Amino acid sequence: MKNNDFGRGKKKNSRINTILIIIAILFFIAGIVILLIDPIRSARRQKITDEALESIESRISEMSSENTDATAMTIVVPKYGNEVAGEKYDFYGNEDEILDLQQEVADMEADLPDDVTLTCIGILKIDKIDLNLPVWNQTNRVALRYGLGWYEHSATPGSYGNATILGHRNQHTNTMFYRLKEVTEGDTVRFITYYGRELDFTVREIRIVSPNHVMENIVADASSEQQLTLVTCATEYGKGYRKLVICSLNKR
Repeated sequence: MKNNDFGRGKKKNSRINTILIIIAILFFIAGIVILLIDPIRSARRQKITDEALESIESRISEMSSENTDATAMTIVVPKYGNEVAGEKYDFYGNEDEILDLQQEVADMEADLPDDVTLTCIGILKIDKIDLNLPVWNQTNRVALRYGLGWYEHSATPGSYGNATILGHRNQHTNTMFYRLKEVTEGDTVRFITYYGRELDFTVREIRIVSPNHVMENIVADASSEQQLTLVTCATEYGKGYRKLVICSLNKR
């Protein structure tokens, strides 16, 4: 009797061990999948960005810089599937203003189709940090996955006032505005319009601003100066902080 009980107990323990091993293997596989999600998404985003940039540069090279009637190039990208890790919106203002902004963004994103059309207004180049990226005419989360975004409430690059371009600081992939930290005063920033005009800017100032002062630094103004402001995260200084690279147009 005791031998039978011992045998049954041994079989039971064996089944439990087998189940535990299966569970451990499943957790291991799940962990591998989770670890691979971001690299896979990043590779897909990079492929789309590179292909779009190649097409945009090819088209720009074929047209005259005086051809301001040229049609801006567009690409179609998926609304879902290539999200950037940690992407989110930061809202500024009092409680009521923040609630209104959150609702406005929620409505805007709900209205986006499954396939989103992005329109390129130009290319931003910073040779010092090997940056060469398309600039889209919007700054929603979808657009900023595939390049940089022009803030629509700022001036257009090259016109009088403050033109603002936003970009992620993708630390895990060292892409987008990650290397903007290497840019210093006196460096050259170039913006090539979609119709082929090249605008050369010189970095005038590097500024870190708190959440309360972000908006006043990125909107258009009535300045007689042609300014370009590049904006990315500076969360090492605190939640909502931003790094601003402020540039002035070189006169020819």
